[in-house]
Amino acid sequence: MKKFLVTCSTLLAMSASLPAFAEDPAGDWTGLIEGAIRLNIYVTKTQSGQHEVTVISPDQGNFTIKADKVEAGENFMRFSIAKLNCNYEAKWDETQKAWLGTWTQGQQAKLKLTRLDAKALAAQVKKRPQEEAIAKSPHNYSSTDVSFQNAKANISLAGTLMLPQGKGPFPAVVLVHGSGPNDRDETIFDHKIFLVLADHLSKQGIAVLRYDKRGIAASKGDYKSATTFDFADDAQAAVDYLRTRSEINQDKLGMIGHSEGGLIAPMVAANDPKLKFIVLMAGPGVRIDALMLEQGRLLGLANGESQTEVEKAQKVSREAYAIMNSGADDKTISERLKAHLDQAEKNGDLVKGAGAGQLSTLARPWFRAFIKYDPAPTLAKVTQATLVLNGELDLQVPAKMNLDGIRASMKANKNVVIKELPKLNHLFQTATTGSPAEYGKIEETLSPVALDAMSGWILQQ
Repeated sequence: MKKFLVTCSTLLAMSASLPAFAEDPAGDWTGLIEGAIRLNIYVTKTQSGQHEVTVISPDQGNFTIKADKVEAGENFMRFSIAKLNCNYEAKWDETQKAWLGTWTQGQQAKLKLTRLDAKALAAQVKKRPQEEAIAKSPHNYSSTDVSFQNAKANISLAGTLMLPQGKGPFPAVVLVHGSGPNDRDETIFDHKIFLVLADHLSKQGIAVLRYDKRGIAASKGDYKSATTFDFADDAQAAVDYLRTRSEINQDKLGMIGHSEGGLIAPMVAANDPKLKFIVLMAGPGVRIDALMLEQGRLLGLANGESQTEVEKAQKVSREAYAIMNSGADDKTISERLKAHLDQAEKNGDLVKGAGAGQLSTLARPWFRAFIKYDPAPTLAKVTQATLVLNGELDLQVPAKMNLDGIRASMKANKNVVIKELPKLNHLFQTATTGSPAEYGKIEETLSPVALDAMSGWILQQ
């Protein structure tokens, strides 16, 4: 912290106008958004005295981005990142030795930044015992980087194929990720979910193909413009690739989809009768607009929001989804959404400045298609053997709501097994509350109960 070097006479003259302390933002800082997502904020100062900000999210694969606009000085800082439609504004609190501020990205959240020293950095290294065991133990399978083509989109996708030891051909699965820019391991809060799942399945004699989403890591294509339907085409391309491999038993080839992947797996199955089975991990079973409203309600309450705050957010989202499902053209929808969000800010139903971030999210091609989707008709067309799993504590795809929806839609299919797994959350970790705030804190990546449920059922097919 900077010190004021002044004489007694100047101290008397200046004491009324200067603070008793003056902290410059330059330095390394760290904090949690909503108690869940860790951000490390690195503030540097150029020779000309301008501040620059780099943000790193350790819980999101060390995702790194620089701020576009920075204003900082003694005891205050603010910066914005246009690509993420977010901004942060904070003041220095000498008592707490911390920056106390607000992170705005569609919604507002308090973000307290404290000094990131060696001790704090070491504490961010999280234990992931299942992944550590994979790295240390010998494997009874081979692991090979592969690439395959989605001819429809004219892109190349990259992944990893695990083949059990021994004489094939082997039963096999394609792993399909949930929403977001996921890599082949479906890395979420520093958990490599698909790595742990693939390792378990391969050890049981099941071949596994997992891949990076289009436009992510080593896969080609444009992630930003892609919709769930595009990702379904990619998943079909992965299945088609396995059909070219002599090591794969084509009569025992299936797919496991997690979250949004649980929408995609039925899409592929309904159009590909040669696919033998699918597994839905927290797959939606109701209209997505209804699911998002319930998800928002549960997550709001889990984050400590009052009933009044939750109801305000529900009101804003309900009207926004109605506009998006109105059947109007994109231009009209965008205009109506902006007017709606502006009015919500004026009414106090939405915090000031949050509308722009929400509008940006709602304008994404992926969200426009996603919010309109009803999985019921597709689920009704699935004739393959299907295992449906949901965690009891899932707040993102609530178990009862979605399992009931899937059960009703697939009633004509006599080879469907539906299970609600006690004490598991959306990531299929053993949890206490199910809140996303727990995801990164829980050391377990995937519950052995869920792993055994999947491998046991697949081997019976």
